[in-house]
Amino acid sequence: MAVGKKHIVEAIRSAENSTSGEIRVHISRSKKETIAMDAAKAHFFDLKMQETRERNAILLYINSKLKTYAVFGDEGIHQKVGQEFWEQLTREIRSAIQNKDITAGIVFAVREIGQALKAHFPARRDDKNELGDEITES
Repeated sequence: MAVGKKHIVEAIRSAENSTSGEIRVHISRSKKETIAMDAAKAHFFDLKMQETRERNAILLYINSKLKTYAVFGDEGIHQKVGQEFWEQLTREIRSAIQNKDITAGIVFAVREIGQALKAHFPARRDDKNELGDEITES
């Protein structure tokens, strides 16, 4: 699976321009992480994403070996969007990844996440980028 990291990082930066929320993408190549949501949660906390001021960080986890993915959002954004948002987003990501290349699917997901964050956590004058925009890998 070839991932266009530059395009994904550009999508993250663009999405974060209009929100105080934080988006990260983590790509794993582990065959041991069999339950994507459990792996996403573990990486979320390993990356200290729960330490954002408004608890509004979201991690998009992709396991390229197992071809699985999960989206994990912190409590601030989860309280705003609810479970139905995550379920709908997961369906849309699945469709985007199946119908396009993996990079296009990830960029689509980042844009959708960015729109949700913008709606509930618009950018503020004193906003700063609390987490790096680079893709993390394991």
